[in-house]
Amino acid sequence: MERSPVDLLPRSQVIGYVATWIVAFVLMAGSIVALEYRLLESRFDTLSQNITRQVEYQLREQQLALESFAHGLSSQPEFAYLQAQNIAQSLLQHSPDLYMFAIASRVEPNQREAFEQRMAALQSRGFRIQTSASNVTGSSAQDLYPVVLLVPERPEARSLLGLDLASEPSALSGRLSGVVLPSGMSKPILLGNGPGYLIYHAIDTQLDAQSHQLPAQFSDYALLAVSAEGLFAPGMVDEPGLGLRLIFQESTDSPVTLFESQPTPEFALPIPSMTRSHRFAGTSADLVLNIQYQPHWQALDLWQLAGLLGSLFLLMLQVGWVLRRVWRTRQHLFEQQRSLYNKAHFDHLTGLPNTNLLLDRLEQAIRSAQRTSSRVAVFFLDLDDFKQVNDAWGHDVGDQLLIQIGVRLRESMRGEDTVARIHGDEFVILIPVFSGERQLNRIRGKLETLFERPFKVGDIVLHQSGSFGLAICPEDADDAEGLLGLADRQMYLRKQSRSQEDAPKTAAG
Repeated sequence: MERSPVDLLPRSQVIGYVATWIVAFVLMAGSIVALEYRLLESRFDTLSQNITRQVEYQLREQQLALESFAHGLSSQPEFAYLQAQNIAQSLLQHSPDLYMFAIASRVEPNQREAFEQRMAALQSRGFRIQTSASNVTGSSAQDLYPVVLLVPERPEARSLLGLDLASEPSALSGRLSGVVLPSGMSKPILLGNGPGYLIYHAIDTQLDAQSHQLPAQFSDYALLAVSAEGLFAPGMVDEPGLGLRLIFQESTDSPVTLFESQPTPEFALPIPSMTRSHRFAGTSADLVLNIQYQPHWQALDLWQLAGLLGSLFLLMLQVGWVLRRVWRTRQHLFEQQRSLYNKAHFDHLTGLPNTNLLLDRLEQAIRSAQRTSSRVAVFFLDLDDFKQVNDAWGHDVGDQLLIQIGVRLRESMRGEDTVARIHGDEFVILIPVFSGERQLNRIRGKLETLFERPFKVGDIVLHQSGSFGLAICPEDADDAEGLLGLADRQMYLRKQSRSQEDAPKTAAG
């Protein structure tokens, strides 16, 4: 039968193909992972850019709304709270996401009582400037900055009315007193829906850079309360695996978390999370947005991934088919070689080494003996009158008798000795190394007692005997042919000497 080239691949070539396939598999798998990771990175870059732009847009909108509020108030010839309330409400209608407008007015300490009376009359309710215990009237020369307007006046912010924003517990403490800037941002505050902060802008008709350096230059400030949660559109936090954290980081020692959305760990890919950080400029320079992305399985391009994995699967199927075919072919060749080797070196009936293997081992033993100055012994065994067994009971019984004799011979010798069947009823025992005459006598005794017990083949009991001869290297001969020939002659002489006696040939019962 004609063989394909695959059937005759040598082991080294098979190993080379297997190594090539493994490398190809690793490269393809690595390419898939690298490609998918790049796609995930690109997706994360797009997400982070969109989120950052959205937050920046919200910050700009709020800053513009506050500046519009301050500009609308400064354009009035005389400050009026009703007009200020109308401007704030119109801006809220245009931008309903804004949390709350407010106004803070500067009041000198000696004018506090008159200011409170005027405010109470304007708003038709009691008004009192709330200050810290250390900042009571007359105890400090600092100006007061009470809140005089809230739009809308939310229940949770009602306590802000009359609060001195320059006092120690205020979020704007230290920002409205001393050298005053026209605009800025407060420390974090707690609003009704979570953390937030205030941004402020001076209400003044002259806002030149030189006047900004003077203390207590501005008499009124427009304020906008910003909810940190409102900076993020609802769809931003819905992306699986996306985590957002907005922190107020005026100093590196005490960052305050304003908004946080943790990524969900379920169905996350086993890869390192991706992170980005962005610090906003302008008024909100103290805000830092940290974005973390732990991609989920849904973020993968499943069709592309399925196609690549399918290609890998087909490749592995082909590899498996080729390897299985090569393995089966090599196994078949190995069985053939082993069968040929056994036929060439072992007797097909008894399983003992044949003449070819005996001669090979005998020559090796002679060479080893010559190198080490040791001795080699060869026993030649021939069965007595074996032909009568075949004639009386048939060749099948004779074959079974030979098998049993071979088993007894093999069991009585050492593991390093060789028991061979060289022809018909002739056996050779090779002793590659022996210690002396005492060991040879023990082997002779084993060969003589080997035939004392009868052999049983089915219901047939056979009493068989044998004759053996001995040759020793180097005393008798120094080559394989000489040793075997001399051992054969010694066996023949022994058989002749016993032919005069009535030795039991065969008995049956």
